[in-house]
Amino acid sequence: MRKLIIFSAALALFAAIALPALAAAPGSAMRTPATHSHWFAGTVTAVGTDSLSVGVLWTGPHDGALNGQSLTLAVDATTTISTGPSHTSEPLATIQNGDLVGVRATGLGSDLTTLTATNVHVNCDCHWVGGTISAVGTSSLTVQVSRTGPYDTVLNGQSVTIGAGASTIYIQGKGKTPITLSDLKVGEGVGIVFSANGFFKAPGFNAATATFTAARVHVWGQRDVPAASSDTTSAAPTGA
Repeated sequence: MRKLIIFSAALALFAAIALPALAAAPGSAMRTPATHSHWFAGTVTAVGTDSLSVGVLWTGPHDGALNGQSLTLAVDATTTISTGPSHTSEPLATIQNGDLVGVRATGLGSDLTTLTATNVHVNCDCHWVGGTISAVGTSSLTVQVSRTGPYDTVLNGQSVTIGAGASTIYIQGKGKTPITLSDLKVGEGVGIVFSANGFFKAPGFNAATATFTAARVHVWGQRDVPAASSDTTSAAPTGA
C-alpha cells in the first residue's frame, strides 16, 4: 500500500512538470510567426497613398527569391523615406514611377509577398559620359565614349547609343544656348547626363544590353570633349 502511494505521488509530480512544458514546446499552435528583414532595390512601378510597388532588380544575399518579382509594399507612419547622398527626408508622394529605390522591409513568416517598408532610399538615376557623336537618329544618338563619371567607367572606350525623348534638353557651348536633336552633328564633342534602366553596381547588370535615356545633351563643338565637371550641376556623383 505504501509503495502504491509513493508511485501515485511520483506520477502526479511528473504530470505537473511535464505537461506545462509540452504545452509551451516549439511548434505549438500558439507560436508567434517570426519577423524577417529583407533588402532589395529596383524600379518604382506605382505609388499609392500608403503603398509602393517595385520591380526588383537587385537583392541582398538572403533575398534571392525576390529577384525579378513585382512587389507591393505597405508604407506607414514609421517608414523612413530619403533621397540622394545626404539622405534628405521626403514624403511618399514625391516618389515617381521609374525612380530607382533601395528598400529595407519586414515581413512575417515565409510569405515574402506581405511586406512593410521600414526604409526607402531614392537613388539618383543620373550618369555622365563625354565623347564624340558618331551617329544621330530620330530618337537617339550614338557616342564614342572617352570620358565618364566615377561610377560609369564600364562605358569608357565604348560606342554607346543613348535614347532621347520629349523631356531631353539640348544645349550648346558655355552659354548653354538651347538647340534641338536635329542640330547635332557627327564629330561634335558632347557631355551627356543620362539615366539607365538598372543599377550599374548590381550583379548581372549588362551595360551592353541596358537602355539609356538622355536627360541633357551638352554640345561643345567638333572633337571638343568636355570634362565631367562641365555638368556637375546635373550629374550626381553617387551613380545608381
